[in-house]
Amino acid sequence: MGYLSNFIVYTFAMVGVIMLALFVFKTSTSGGNKNSSKFLKVHDTLSLGPRKTLYIVSAGEEKFLIAGDVDKTCLISKLGEKTEENISTPEIKNNYSQTSFKEMVENHDKKYIDYAGLGIKPGRTKNGNSVMKNIAEILRS
Repeated sequence: MGYLSNFIVYTFAMVGVIMLALFVFKTSTSGGNKNSSKFLKVHDTLSLGPRKTLYIVSAGEEKFLIAGDVDKTCLISKLGEKTEENISTPEIKNNYSQTSFKEMVENHDKKYIDYAGLGIKPGRTKNGNSVMKNIAEILRS
């Protein structure tokens, strides 16, 4: 029984040492000095998709909207004086009309042509012409 108890004690000790080393490694590499700058601060982030993020960053008294991507980071705009604290709810409500969704859909101009309604199938037609050529001919007539 002495061998089994020694094995269990040493196994738990090694697992504890490994977990402690992992904890020290994670805190020293990623979170050790997070937000240590007094001049630059990230106020909010919004993930738009995989590896695409919007940031609201303040540098001193100015705020900026910045987009970050895999390839580049770019400044979208300098944010004005209006913040979420001083925007009132009636002002937000007045920006949107009180029309229903059905009215919005009915009044919407069609930007896209329904090619399925024209009887055009993807790919090439029987006579070898391209689909785009057939669409152009149908739209001309």
